[in-house]
Amino acid sequence: MASAVSECGPSAAAPAEPPSTPALTLDQAINLCLLADPRIRAGLESINQSHADALTAALKPNPDLAADIQLLPLTRPFTVTEQGGPPQFDVQIAYPIDWFLFGKQAAALVSAGLGVRVAEAEYADLVRRRVMEVALAFFDVLENRALRELARQELENLRYVEAVARKGVEAGERTMVELNRVRLDLLSSQRELRNAEAALVASRARLRALLGRCDADPGFDVAGTLDAPLAADPPPVEEAYRLAIQHRPDLAARRWKVSQARANVTVEERRAYPTIKPFLGYTRQFQRSIGFPDANSWSAWVEMSLPFCNRNQGNRAKAASQAVQSQLELETGLIELRAEIETVVEELRAARANAELIVPEQLRLAEQVRDAVEKAYRKGEQTLLDVLDARRNYHETYRGYLTARATYWRALYKFNAAVGKQVIR
Repeated sequence: MASAVSECGPSAAAPAEPPSTPALTLDQAINLCLLADPRIRAGLESINQSHADALTAALKPNPDLAADIQLLPLTRPFTVTEQGGPPQFDVQIAYPIDWFLFGKQAAALVSAGLGVRVAEAEYADLVRRRVMEVALAFFDVLENRALRELARQELENLRYVEAVARKGVEAGERTMVELNRVRLDLLSSQRELRNAEAALVASRARLRALLGRCDADPGFDVAGTLDAPLAADPPPVEEAYRLAIQHRPDLAARRWKVSQARANVTVEERRAYPTIKPFLGYTRQFQRSIGFPDANSWSAWVEMSLPFCNRNQGNRAKAASQAVQSQLELETGLIELRAEIETVVEELRAARANAELIVPEQLRLAEQVRDAVEKAYRKGEQTLLDVLDARRNYHETYRGYLTARATYWRALYKFNAAVGKQVIR
């Protein structure tokens, strides 16, 4: 926007310090945000965690191993005449089968797979929102930088007018009232420049934070202009709403949550089935001490829970409630999306109309009027009020142009973000 100011402004701005880093374009800023923003990287870990949950759900249960030795003599040894025991060594292996028999693992796998889809959609929505925030911050920097340059040029020209008025007072051609009037406007211009510089510093800091940077780079800047041709009009609300329903990742995440919540109902219903665990055992009996040879034997049995009281009623009711809740949240998202689309469409239309009100030709005309009035004032043909009025008219016209342009580009990127895809380029 610095080039636009130098073209339309009254004088060239003071040369800036050479930046320590190249100025960033909008695409470069977005790419840096996607690569370096810790919030996006943290969102990516949610996908890794959901994949880990899916891996856990796919694992088969471990078998149980038990070993013991029992019937050992305590107060006396076992003999043929005083028999006891005999001592024996037991090894049992158990493996649960209810996860397969009742489809418990299959239901958990379905839920975990849907959880991965939810995490991916939520990550895509995070990227969508961060890209929009980068674009808004980018145009904030462009606007604040242009406003700072405008305030700086206004201050320089007011100083020139003050010098002219001072010479006129010294020559007896001007009154002290005129000089004081210029000085008051000069103080106001200095205050506006300080506010503009503070706003520029704040907007650059916000953009650097979105890029994942915590350094204080005084040369950090963006490359771009607010003077690019305006894009096409936004589509009708109904078409934009239809596109948003198809492409918004947050709505996709809510749909996947509905599916996952329904899958969780099945998971909790399957958990109501009993646990079943078959056992297989080996026994070695040490019988020589009582006059018999040692013996080997095996055993088998099944251990099963009896779900008479606890049939997972609470978790089943909770899962059913969460399924209803997720469906209602999806409906809420659709309602809110409709209001959001109507808002951004109207904002974009209004911003485009406002941006078309002031064109560069009008700025040059206001500049010519201001310069002509100042030239006539130096010759004594115009009053100070005419000069200040012409300057104020130019300043407000240029400021309105910059603000309208920045508002338009912000509204454009908010519209694309609301739809979920780049509809208008």
